[in-house]
Amino acid sequence: MINKIYKMIYTLGESLMDIITTHDGLTIAKPGGSMLNVSVSLGRAGKEVSLISEIGDDETGSELIGFLHENAISTDFVTIYENNQTSKALALLDENSKPSYTFQKAYPNTRWLAKPPAFTENDILVLGSMYSRDPEIEDDLDAYLTAAKRGGALIVYDPNVRHNHQLKNETSREMLLKNLAFAHIIKGSDEDFSNIFNTDSIQKIKEEVFRIKQNALLIITLGADGCIAFINERMFKKPALKTHVISTIGAGDAFTAGLVNAFIDQEANDHLKLSDVGIESMLAEASQFSSLVCQSMDNYIPVRK
Repeated sequence: MINKIYKMIYTLGESLMDIITTHDGLTIAKPGGSMLNVSVSLGRAGKEVSLISEIGDDETGSELIGFLHENAISTDFVTIYENNQTSKALALLDENSKPSYTFQKAYPNTRWLAKPPAFTENDILVLGSMYSRDPEIEDDLDAYLTAAKRGGALIVYDPNVRHNHQLKNETSREMLLKNLAFAHIIKGSDEDFSNIFNTDSIQKIKEEVFRIKQNALLIITLGADGCIAFINERMFKKPALKTHVISTIGAGDAFTAGLVNAFIDQEANDHLKLSDVGIESMLAEASQFSSLVCQSMDNYIPVRK
C-alpha cells in the first residue's frame, strides 16, 4: 500500500549567471548554479519545486528571478540582498565541450538563508556542490538538514567535488561528511568520489560511503561508461547513451533531476523499498535527462511540449 507521495521538492544551492565561452569563441549567458539547474529541469518536467538560494537586487538577480518564475519555480525561499550584486561564473569550454570555471562571488559580509519550511515526509530536499560546504552559511545549512530529517523528508546529495584541493579546508571536509551522513540518496561522479576518498576503486568508494551512511542509495556516474548504483547488497549498471555533445555544463545536475523525477513518478514509499525495476528506471531517466542537456547550450532539459 503506497502511503507516501512526494509533492514539494526543495533545492538548496547557489544561483548565478553563467557566462559561457565556447572553444570557437562564442559567448552566451545562461542562468546557472547547480541547484538552479536541477530546479529548472524538474520544473520543466512538471514537478513542484522551491529554490533556496541567495541573489542580489541587481539586474542579473532580476533576470534570475524572472527565469525561475517562467519555469514555475517558487522563489519564496530566495534571499535577495539589497544594494548587492549577483554572483557570476565564467565558464570556458574546451575542445571536448568540458568547462573550466572562474567564479565571481558577490555575497555581502553578512549572509542568511530563509527560515526552513516545516518539512514533511511528502517533501524532498536536494543539495550539493561547493555551496553545501560553505562555512559562511554552515549554521543555516545545518538548520535545513536538521529540519528535513526531523520532518521525515527524503534528502538527496550531490557532493560535486571537482578538485581535491576543495577539501583541504578541514571545515569544508567535515561539512561534506556531515551531508553524506544526512543523505538518503547520494549521487556523484567517479571523479567526485576519487577526490573525496583518494581512490579510483569503485569497491573502496562504495565501502567508504556505506561506512558513513549504510542504507543510502549510492549512484556513481562513470562518464562514457555510464553509471552504477548500489543499495544494500544490490548492484545496478547502465551504459551511457550515445550523445552528440555540445556542452557538458549542467549534465550532472540534469542527471540528479532525472533521478528525483523518476523517483517521484513511482510514488515509492522510500528509497529502501524501491524495486529493481524502479531503480533501473531512475538510472534510465537520469541518463536521458543528462543526454538532453549535453545536446544544447542550456543547463537544463528542454521545455516539454
